[in-house]
Amino acid sequence: MAETPEGREKTEPATPRRISEARQRGQVAKSLDITTAVMIILGGLATLLYISVIVRNLQGYFNRSLSDSFVIQITSQEVARIFSNAIFFLAQTILPLLALIYFFVLTSEIAQVGFHLATKKFTKGLNFRSIFNPLGGLKRMFFSGRAYFELVKSLAKLIILGWVVYSILEKHLIWDLSLIDKPIWEIPQIMFKITFELITKVGAIYVLIAIADMFYQKRRYKEDLKMTKEEVKEEARQSEGDPMVKARIRGLMRQRLRKIIMKNLEKRADVVVTNPTHFAVALEYKPYKMNAPVVVAKGVDFLALKIREIAEENGIPIVEEPPLAQALYYSVEVEEEIPEFLFKAVAQVLAYVYYVNESQNNLRSNK
Repeated sequence: MAETPEGREKTEPATPRRISEARQRGQVAKSLDITTAVMIILGGLATLLYISVIVRNLQGYFNRSLSDSFVIQITSQEVARIFSNAIFFLAQTILPLLALIYFFVLTSEIAQVGFHLATKKFTKGLNFRSIFNPLGGLKRMFFSGRAYFELVKSLAKLIILGWVVYSILEKHLIWDLSLIDKPIWEIPQIMFKITFELITKVGAIYVLIAIADMFYQKRRYKEDLKMTKEEVKEEARQSEGDPMVKARIRGLMRQRLRKIIMKNLEKRADVVVTNPTHFAVALEYKPYKMNAPVVVAKGVDFLALKIREIAEENGIPIVEEPPLAQALYYSVEVEEEIPEFLFKAVAQVLAYVYYVNESQNNLRSNK
């Protein structure tokens, strides 16, 4: 398990921010063996197919050189012309092939990690401390477990690929005495066949090596980026703020919301529908001003209890209708009109409230 220099265990997977910072530093999960496999297979096959172009250019170049050799005079201008022709020939012959191989390599890199620029590598600048203190780098190169593993892996690849190359060459060249009797014009075809077999077999083995290495690199990458619990908490504080401060802010917002709700309740509520204790919804209805009753406050548990208390203190009627209270709470937001399917149930509640209020007014007037 990964540990920090202080000995703390890294048990937590990397956060998106940690992964993004690693990518900016150029730390990504990629396998160099995949790039090598692409160069061997696609680069080798492209070279074989490009041989005809190289041969044709060579023929043209030598024909021109031989035809000019009988008429040229050795001067500085002629030497410069011959040299420039040679450079042009090399560029015309080799650069397209090199560009194609570079395209294959670049494509394999992008396929592994996507297109990104390691910006921190450019902005960080040179680390002069590491330049003048090479012991740290030597220690990582020669005295770390990872260095030993990479050494063993390289030796294993060298042995396997060397054995494959030797077996192919042994079969076709070392013990095949019939090549001596072959016409000289058949030699290129035989060499093409041997080279093709080398490319395909070595490339196939390297693909298997690259796949295994890719799984290993991804696993090592995840292990390297793991974090301690303290690092995760610190990152959360930096990116989202201190949890204690956020909890305090949420508490203040809830208090402010409750004050607003209670103010609406005292000034506007005509009736409070309850569950009786878990839900409470306060309704306002002015028959000549509103199309439908409006929810002015609602709450559950503690807030529902506060709504009941304020309603009792202000003489607002409280009606216990559990199904209606739950339906209003879940289907209507504060300051919204009630939906049509609740009209009848709410109308019955309001009618009951108006009847009770009228009865109480009549009793007072009779006294």
